[in-house]
This record gives sequence, C-alpha cells and structure tokens, in this order.
Amino acid sequence: MLPKVQIFAIEGFDAAIIGTAYRGGNEVLVYDGYVASVIAVQLEPKSSSLEEYLAKIELNKLGDQAPVFVFLDEITIGDATDSIRDPGTPVH
Repeated sequence: MLPKVQIFAIEGFDAAIIGTAYRGGNEVLVYDGYVASVIAVQLEPKSSSLEEYLAKIELNKLGDQAPVFVFLDEITIGDATDSIRDPGTPVH
C-alpha cells in the first residue's frame, strides 16, 4: 500500500493537469501552462495573465509544495537537443 501524499490543487484548473513531479522532495501537480493561462483569464477576467492570477491567490506561500506549470515549447526542445552545443551547456 502506497503512503498518502498531500498535493495542492488549484480549484478550476483540472483540465490543465498533465501529471505530477517532485519539487524540493514534495510530490506536486504539474499543469500545462498554456491551458492554465486560458483558465486563469476565464476565472478572473481582471487578471491579465496566469502569473497575475497566481499572485492573487498567493500560490507562492506554498513554497516547494506549490504546483509546477510547464510550457511545452518545440523551440526549447530543439535547443535542448541541438547537437551543436557542447555537453552541459545551459539551454537558456
């Protein structure tokens, strides 16, 4: 039997969940950042961005227990797999 883990979710963002990850030793939810951005503006029209919405709900207070937002990006994937870069070179 697996131990129970406390994971924080953001109400209304279920459609953006893509999985879980580990952050600072804590299992956290992972959200698709692009989908979450659309949801944030729909839930709070006064918010102009996902970052503004997250600041309003004070997500930063969760620290390493806060969910992670991933922005899937083909350009970054290409940069990360580019064979021209020296091994160990940062992408950004």
